[in-house]
Amino acid sequence: MRPHFLPWAIAFVITRAGDLWSTALFMLQPGGEAGEMNPLTSLFGLGYWPLTASTILVSALLLYGHWHYCKHFGKRTLPSVPSNRSEYASLLFFGRVGQAWKTLFTVERNQRLHYSQLAHVLVKAIACVSVLAVLHNLGQFHGWALNDHLRTMLIRPSLVYYGICILLAWFFASRMLTKEYLHWLDHNSSTSRTTGAA
Repeated sequence: MRPHFLPWAIAFVITRAGDLWSTALFMLQPGGEAGEMNPLTSLFGLGYWPLTASTILVSALLLYGHWHYCKHFGKRTLPSVPSNRSEYASLLFFGRVGQAWKTLFTVERNQRLHYSQLAHVLVKAIACVSVLAVLHNLGQFHGWALNDHLRTMLIRPSLVYYGICILLAWFFASRMLTKEYLHWLDHNSSTSRTTGAA
């Protein structure tokens, strides 16, 4: 099944807009930037509007990559037939098997595809985590007791959210790779049978 651009793109835009809005509730108040845990603010001192501009820019790049992935899904050429999804990734990005682990750091071919896959995965993961970020911001602004309890228990909730984002990205990447591999097998079954018979 081909991935669709709009459902996750809409979810991403809504949740990112919600994150910016909920962040503005306290950041635009006097001294509000002191409580912001975004590294761009806590480490580099960016105010709300520069933070918003950088968020919009990164979001636009991710949405373009997500669109590119959905638009060109399934258009893959492999030098040989993979026997599992790990070999599929290795052949796709290195032209030989046994190299799948290197995709975490670099690729030798299909670099644009690699970037679009990363954007596709991050759009999904960030959309999910942004829901938690909005709830956290609202809780911080309105002084919800649950929010204070979580802050005491987790100490740095933002680090927990980043950890959840990494786990979600890994989950969505695994699902994406499985879907791509099965799609490739379905649409190259004649090649697979010919190679097997040879």
